[in-house]
Amino acid sequence: MSTQKSRSGVYKSSKYFHKDEGCVLFESNIYTPMNSSKRQIANAIATSIENDVAVRTKGRKQSVRSQHDMVSFHTNDNVTPEQAKQIVKELYEQTHNLSNRKYALGVHIDTDEVHVHIVWALKDFNGKCYNVSNDYRVIERECEKLEQKYSLIIPENRISRDIDELDKRKDLSPKDKKDIISKKYKNKHPSSKERMLDVRGIISNKQQMKDALNTYLDNASSPSDFINQISENGFNVIHNGKSCFSIQHDDQIFKASELGLSYKTLKAKLGDDTGFEQTLKNKHNVKKYEDCSIASNEAEPDYMKKIKPNSVLATKFKFIQHSDKVEYFYNSASSKKSFEYYKDPSKVSFHDLSRQSAKAGIQRLVADAKPPQSFTVNGPDFFKKNIWLEFQLMGLEAKGFKLEGYKPTPADLDELKKIQEQYASMNKKPEPKPQPTPEAPTVAVEAAKLVEPVMPTPVQKAPEKPPEPTKQLDQQKVAATNDDLIDELNSMGGGKN
Repeated sequence: MSTQKSRSGVYKSSKYFHKDEGCVLFESNIYTPMNSSKRQIANAIATSIENDVAVRTKGRKQSVRSQHDMVSFHTNDNVTPEQAKQIVKELYEQTHNLSNRKYALGVHIDTDEVHVHIVWALKDFNGKCYNVSNDYRVIERECEKLEQKYSLIIPENRISRDIDELDKRKDLSPKDKKDIISKKYKNKHPSSKERMLDVRGIISNKQQMKDALNTYLDNASSPSDFINQISENGFNVIHNGKSCFSIQHDDQIFKASELGLSYKTLKAKLGDDTGFEQTLKNKHNVKKYEDCSIASNEAEPDYMKKIKPNSVLATKFKFIQHSDKVEYFYNSASSKKSFEYYKDPSKVSFHDLSRQSAKAGIQRLVADAKPPQSFTVNGPDFFKKNIWLEFQLMGLEAKGFKLEGYKPTPADLDELKKIQEQYASMNKKPEPKPQPTPEAPTVAVEAAKLVEPVMPTPVQKAPEKPPEPTKQLDQQKVAATNDDLIDELNSMGGGKN
């Protein structure tokens, strides 16, 4: 997924996957003091791995400190976080000899799929650096074994499986095999996250748009004709200058190059087009959705009350407060505005229409509202559906809140049910396996031997002292220690959002 070439890179990766939002299990074989904060734990991991790099035995200087990978399970894989952790450890033990190198991992449930982030040191305990060519083939083969062993969903697409099948054919040359693989995956140049979705048979938003646009590409006579066709069929073309453009559909916007539809690609398939730039100018249209909002009917709500520190709103967004409103922006992109929050009337007006933004906006309103309370959602159906989904997943109706303005379809209800079932399976604790009753050990008993009796020599005994009474202080110390332990366990088991 990514490599870390500095101590700060290891620190950032370790801090990310051990974040409050979504991380439900954490494990590392790197020593950290008791009661360390997550920042201190990430710092200890980074320092420990960096110290190993400083110890050079021979050979060239080590540039890469660690590798950060992610293993994702299918939405229909019925695995708990604990089971996911054990399966990933088993995978990396077989492929990377995990027990012989430093590592840290975190199990996340902040998406529809249970997934595990793992950071592992390139240098093992013997001072040897990991260096395996085409290791994805080794990893994918081991994944196949574990999927069968634990009855997990087996991916539809897997390059190593295709290569293994082609290797059985004696009639194909190495070039023939390479061409077959290249042809099958010619349109697949995904990011690591998209590749993980593709491997699991899940279609990303980008891939859905590419599939839809390919229909018009196959029927187009020129690059300009392609632009005209998609503009007339629900897609918006955004001219970015010269022959560069992006394509918008609902709340999704991708650069043409990300979709494999740059002018260079169109020209290679459909021929040169001297009027292409003018076509982009003529068709330029950024669709803006008016009044995408959720409003409260409360006249004078509490304004800007403190929110839960581990909520999506607190961890993913920052705000700028003005006299009439509060603007919320993504932490990851300070220029990307999510929504604006108004006091009178109490309303959240959205700029970003994603589910994450929807959840954050709802959290802002609910923090200042008092049940029973009704909220009204406005905007296009796909946006109102996102609001409705997050409203249901947060269980707000049971808390006295009601959402008006959207009627879910049967497909919406099915989607909600699948997500709820997945969340329930992720929170389910694994049942302990029954342990076999241990058999009574067989003990060999020797026959007693006759011996001559020996008369004991009388011994002068010292007078016995009466036993001292047990001190109450010791009992109090034990009780206090137990109470401290209970307090510590309670603090560790704090509730989730």
